[in-house]
Amino acid sequence: MIELQSDELSFAFPELLEQLRSRIRVWVDERLECASEDAKDRLPSAREEIHRTFAACLPRISAAVSFQRTLRLPDNGKNYPMPLGLGRFEIYPVDEFAGVPEPWRERGGVMLPLHKTEAVWLNFFADYPMALRVGMGGVCAVSGEPWGGTLKATPQNYLVLGHQPWLDGLHARPEVVRQFVARPQGRGLMSAHALSGEERWGGLQLQAFPLRAEEFWRQVLRGKLDDRWDELMTPIRNRQADLAPKPAEPSTWTVKTGGQLRLKIMDDLYGVETWDTAHSSRCFAHLCLAEDWQRLTGIRTPQRPPTAADYQAAGVSWADLEEGKSAADSDSILADVIAASAPGSRPPLASSASRSPLAPRSILRLNPDLRQLVREF
Repeated sequence: MIELQSDELSFAFPELLEQLRSRIRVWVDERLECASEDAKDRLPSAREEIHRTFAACLPRISAAVSFQRTLRLPDNGKNYPMPLGLGRFEIYPVDEFAGVPEPWRERGGVMLPLHKTEAVWLNFFADYPMALRVGMGGVCAVSGEPWGGTLKATPQNYLVLGHQPWLDGLHARPEVVRQFVARPQGRGLMSAHALSGEERWGGLQLQAFPLRAEEFWRQVLRGKLDDRWDELMTPIRNRQADLAPKPAEPSTWTVKTGGQLRLKIMDDLYGVETWDTAHSSRCFAHLCLAEDWQRLTGIRTPQRPPTAADYQAAGVSWADLEEGKSAADSDSILADVIAASAPGSRPPLASSASRSPLAPRSILRLNPDLRQLVREF
């Protein structure tokens, strides 16, 4: 199950939650069978309340991905400091809009607008360990190999959510990635095309696999239950509360070099065989150039484009940006897609200079925290 809430994609597996709840109940009943009367006196009187006490050790079986804005860096071989984050992209389910290309309707998922001077990086949060595969243009963003349907340990072609904090782009060579940007499809301009020679899919593919319930029980949950039992068996006056905040992990292992990003992929400490490949969720995130966004949705692009001041603050000049991009980058990312998906119904998109703007309308988001189901592929 995939949900959209507060501009985050949440991958959840409620069926695993029920499996783990059942195991907790069995564990509690077995403990009570051999517990002393003194131990039982330290617990709630009702067995159902005891079950709820230990069920609280079980986290949500979910992990979240948010799409973060940043500056698009020139790919010109020069060195630049790491660009600043500009906040989250607003993302929308594809099914909200009737005018999207047919391939998008077939695959479902979500869509988000990018200006030509913007790039995307992915930020992760996990309540429960998950392996996440990320693809772009038929290429695995983690390994740089062609996209396939299975998890591989060598080279590792997935991220471990719960350990990997973010991903800045598509793997180009060992520890070097290129930014996720919106570019015209079918013209050899996407980052993935340079690696695979073809562009099978536009946008990003995200596929999540949860840790097997038995592995989570063995490696994580059983230890938490033991600790909770020991805590309840210890008199309150003897408990030591560790209130000192834990120091944050250093985040200096991602650096910028040569117009590209260098990123360390965290090793899988669980093991490739521990992921539940029988349960997975896959979602497409369609990247749309801002000038096409208004034509397809009837609403203005939510965010303003980065300005010269933004680039100056990041140590990048407009001249460097122009130097690092192809002249064909000015084409529309959707011109060929729209023309092919609705032949004869409308002419191909004209250049942005000659296109008359569509009168904007607004989608009123009364509660951006409201959960929406996202159609999987």
